Amino acid sequence: MKTILTAVAMAVAAPAWAQTAPTMPQVAANPGPVDPARLAAAKPVIDQVWPLGTYERIMHVVMDQMVNASMASMYDMKVDDFAKGMGADDKALGGKTFRDVMGKEDPYFEERMRRSMKVMTDEMIALMNEVEPDVRVAFANAYARRFTVAQLNDLHAFFDTPTGRIYAAESMTLMMGPDMMKAMQAFTPKFMERMPAIMAKVEAATKDLPAPPKRKPGKP
Repeated sequence: MKTILTAVAMAVAAPAWAQTAPTMPQVAANPGPVDPARLAAAKPVIDQVWPLGTYERIMHVVMDQMVNASMASMYDMKVDDFAKGMGADDKALGGKTFRDVMGKEDPYFEERMRRSMKVMTDEMIALMNEVEPDVRVAFANAYARRFTVAQLNDLHAFFDTPTGRIYAAESMTLMMGPDMMKAMQAFTPKFMERMPAIMAKVEAATKDLPAPPKRKPGKP
């Protein structure tokens, strides 16, 4: 049961972590070379909206305001309906919250999860800092494909105004503000309620496939 609950806890965190990825304009799989003039105009804009260190700043906001709040909300949810779709002992779980079940199986579960999430976040930040320069290049290319030189110059000029500087500094973290945090917390119970139905659909969608081969002992 603890394995199920741990997996659910990680799943609850996933939507918040997903917020850290920048939304870029969609382009074709093989878009071809970027116009040099557009790219030159795009780079100063990216310096304004996505300076180095943005990923780390976003991740700290995500963990402090979203993941921790979502986890706390999940602990107080009833497990009855969710457990029915996961093959758990429904009678033993009647009326109990995730906090009740987790605490009974592992009195240190919440602290264990808190530390686990912190380690995962720290490692994700390290990884994101490593790839951030490449993300900035990709972001500049995406802007160069989407906007003309004139439009990019307009954006750069706006982001150089007092209001523009504030917007550029805050735009990437607006999705992690209190209002969005509240909306994400509302996602958690809905996700938990629908998980049994989702798992049933997954099973139905794959039932005609042969069972995966059993792993032989001693082989990874």
